[in-house]
Amino acid sequence: MSKKYWLLFLIGFPLLFLLWYFAIKNNDYAIKFKAKALPGEIVYRVDSPIFDKMEIIKTKIKSNFSRVIQEVELNAEIYELNWIIKPKNDSISEVKVNVTNKNNSFQDRFLLLVGKNEFQKRMKAEIAYFKKALITNLKLYTVEIKGKIVSPENTCACIASNGKVDQKAFEMMKNIDILSNYILENEIETRGRPRIFINSWDRKTRNINFNFCFPIEEKKTYPKNLLIDIQKISSEKALKASFYGNYMFSHNAWFHLLDYAEKNNIKVKNKNILEIFKDNPQMGGDESLWEAEIYLPIKE
Repeated sequence: MSKKYWLLFLIGFPLLFLLWYFAIKNNDYAIKFKAKALPGEIVYRVDSPIFDKMEIIKTKIKSNFSRVIQEVELNAEIYELNWIIKPKNDSISEVKVNVTNKNNSFQDRFLLLVGKNEFQKRMKAEIAYFKKALITNLKLYTVEIKGKIVSPENTCACIASNGKVDQKAFEMMKNIDILSNYILENEIETRGRPRIFINSWDRKTRNINFNFCFPIEEKKTYPKNLLIDIQKISSEKALKASFYGNYMFSHNAWFHLLDYAEKNNIKVKNKNILEIFKDNPQMGGDESLWEAEIYLPIKE
């Protein structure tokens, strides 16, 4: 190769690199880690995160539990975090966090180029803090897949609620006395454990509409109550899981059931999820032993 071409290469390659680095590259830097969790468990924890010093401005979940766009503030700087979550195998997910300084991206890239990366170290510390909190959260519950089954059928006294998936336990606690008093005052016999029936679930916003219900005896008529609706919950072919842990985390069993359905080519519904709570949290005890039966209906 002639000296002319060597000179063009020596000049052109650095120029092309700088052009890519400052003008084309779509993030300032990336932080990666692995976690023993399903993508859905990680995505919903990102949407309700625990950081040390970083403040969340807004979060948007993308489709299929694979991506989250987040705007945060750290040390008076505004960053965009692009979380990309991919399953590596049956139990491990890989997480890549693309970080971009929304106001001073050029400055951060230049400082990284010259070896000054204190701001990057601070962000890495926040992501490490999140990972530790995630691992701690995952230890609070366990899920066992039971396979295909037919969900139970019951007539129930129900109260409708709306909220985030991780707020359903608080909604239940808020309404349990209303249901209990209605049943006791009207001398209605119960026919099983309390349950919730998910009418709709928006995966991106984490919003659910659900009924909190007590199964009751069959009667021709029931006393009227403005808050309580008598409903028939029909049986359906479903995938069943047993959840053990605090009921505020029971929605994580949905991710395990969805994962099982996908791996076994089973089409399932995005609604009519049934959770039956076999223990009474008001009695206290070891939360890790609280059990719930989770039913995810199969499409037919």
